[in-house]
Amino acid sequence: MCIRDSLWRAFVDFETEEEEYDRARAVYRELLKRTKHVKVWMSFAQFESTLTTPDLGRARAIYKEGMDKLGETEQKEERLMLLEDWIAFEREHGDAGALAEAEKMEPKRILRKRPLRTADGLEAGTEEYYDYIFPDEKGSAPNLKLLEMAQAWKKQKLTQE
Repeated sequence: MCIRDSLWRAFVDFETEEEEYDRARAVYRELLKRTKHVKVWMSFAQFESTLTTPDLGRARAIYKEGMDKLGETEQKEERLMLLEDWIAFEREHGDAGALAEAEKMEPKRILRKRPLRTADGLEAGTEEYYDYIFPDEKGSAPNLKLLEMAQAWKKQKLTQE
């Protein structure tokens, strides 16, 4: 953790110890104006759920807002981390409906390949990586449908043999 992050954390801790929760929220909001880092979103939501009188509704709203903001910047791994934290939160504090709402946002995990290039621009093979397609992503819906149809066809062919 860098010094700047430590200072922000200390500022939030100070306001929390003084039971100035609205001021601690203002510190989190100011930090989120400066950075959209996933750990800030997670910390902010956990802050709301660990107060002496936890505000679970406010924590859920923070998770939703974080998912939206990270989706706008297409930070898929970070978005997945936030969603996993949200699901764990709902398993601990929520009911079946709230858990189902969080789980329905889980992405499809797709194995893809991309070309590797050397420093001088020559192709050096391919590497595999996982891409995550979230249900609310606009551009990938037609491709996802085609992929699902191809997987169903392949499964049908394997069962016929």
